Amino acid sequence: MKNELVLIQAGNSGRASFSHLIISLRDATSQECVAAFGYPGLPNLLEKLCNGDRVLYETPTEGVLEARVFSLSHHSVEFLVTQVSPRPGLLAGATSADPNNSPFNEEELGRIQQSIVLIKDQLQHSATFVPEQFGLISRKLDEIQEASRRMGRKDWTQYVAGSLTTVCASAAFAPEVTKGLFQIINHAFTWLFANAWNLIS
Repeated sequence: MKNELVLIQAGNSGRASFSHLIISLRDATSQECVAAFGYPGLPNLLEKLCNGDRVLYETPTEGVLEARVFSLSHHSVEFLVTQVSPRPGLLAGATSADPNNSPFNEEELGRIQQSIVLIKDQLQHSATFVPEQFGLISRKLDEIQEASRRMGRKDWTQYVAGSLTTVCASAAFAPEVTKGLFQIINHAFTWLFANAWNLIS
């Protein structure tokens, strides 16, 4: 498992030598810091962190990376950057010519959005998920919602199941966390694809 300590001064950016994850330190005190985490071609993630807090960031080529606050001081922060899993994120490139792969209509797209809002609400109020896990899953759910507008229903179903499974495996979620996630998703999307995500018993 690759890891490296990276010392960053407030107002500056840095990265581990083995990764393209860029950490930009906006502000730092001896108690907390504000930092932006970004990767080429992906949106930034802005977080307020205390000593020991961590951020999980999924990348398309380097798998899941963890940035943990290792030490805090006035105007500088030392981050421990770790490659949690080298497995890359799932990239949906294939499409299906299956007649059951028709696009979602506007009503279905609206219900997908409502279901994802419901999933996020349940995850946020569940004692099973720590904040950094919720953040990682929440960003993946945003990608899933966006994909519903450009993919057919069959491709999208496979993409959802595959991408969520990949996130759970890459971030090394405990079995009960993974099971809890899929139970919530199964319940929220029962109206659309019954048994589509019954991947974990």
